[in-house]
Amino acid sequence: MNESENFLASSPHERRLPISVSSSSMLGLQISDIIKHGLVPHKEIYPVHKFTTPISLSEHIFQALAEAKILTSRVAMRLDLASRDRIFRQLDLLHDCDEWFGDDQPLSLASYKSFVRFMISEGGQSKPSLALSPDGHLLAVWENSENRLTIEFQENDKLQWVISCADGDRTAGITRLDLIMSRLAPYNPEALFCLG
Repeated sequence: MNESENFLASSPHERRLPISVSSSSMLGLQISDIIKHGLVPHKEIYPVHKFTTPISLSEHIFQALAEAKILTSRVAMRLDLASRDRIFRQLDLLHDCDEWFGDDQPLSLASYKSFVRFMISEGGQSKPSLALSPDGHLLAVWENSENRLTIEFQENDKLQWVISCADGDRTAGITRLDLIMSRLAPYNPEALFCLG
């Protein structure tokens, strides 16, 4: 068995032809002919290149904003119109391309889902100020007098929170959405959220 026959016999499920570009062109073979007949050339001979057109920054930002608004529309009956409008206005301001910093990420949909779940289950009629972390996590800030609560919403209902109180006390933690109110209980969360 010569070298070519040995090569073809070594791979029963995949037939390969050890042909070069020059010999294939001399034989009049096209890539479509080789693929059509199940003959896969060496990777070195025909490397696969994937050409994708990268989306622009403005398209990337628009896409993230659109996904957040579509998600909100799916739970629209659980948020009043004034709350939705206020959230959308803030998200629009946060995603202003003219004010964008180079490597910052637009809003993470997973982070926004955690925020929406919080607003539906615990936030009620509260009116947080919104911000974005550089990696796209949504930050919500509530201020009442000299007390300040900041929650960073991460994926899968994971929350990082910080409370700064008027007396100088500062506390931080990481918890889940279903436990946040019990973690905030010593700090009168109803007052922090301006719900009381």
